[in-house]
Amino acid sequence: MQSQTIILRLDPDDRLAAAIGGAIRYLADSAGLENDSILQLQSSVLAACKQFFDASHGPAQCEARIRRTDDRLEVELQVPESALGQGTDKLSWPGVDEVHAETIGNASMLRLVKRMPNVPQTN
Repeated sequence: MQSQTIILRLDPDDRLAAAIGGAIRYLADSAGLENDSILQLQSSVLAACKQFFDASHGPAQCEARIRRTDDRLEVELQVPESALGQGTDKLSWPGVDEVHAETIGNASMLRLVKRMPNVPQTN
C-alpha cells in the first residue's frame, strides 16, 4: 500500500479540530481499525488539538498532516506563534502510542502516532 496523506490548513480554533478528527477517522476506518479503537483515537486527537490550539498566541493558520502508512497513522500539527511550554515530555492520550513535541523558533510541532496492528487488507 502507498501512504495516504491529508493536509488541512485551518485557524487554531477548537471548533475546527473536528475536521482533523474526521480525517483521522476516515484513515483509521480505511486501515481496518475496530470502531472502539477509532473512537478512542479520534477523541484523543481532538483533545490534543484543543490543548495545542490553546497554546497558540496568534491568528496564524496551523497545518495538520494526517498520514497513513502500512504500519502507522500519524497526525502532525504545526502552529506558528505558539509555545508548548513546560512538561511536553509527559504528553499522552489514550489510544496514541507515541507523542513527539518540539518548538522550532516561534512555532510548535506536535506529532501523534498510532501503530497499526496486523490488519488483513480488504480489496
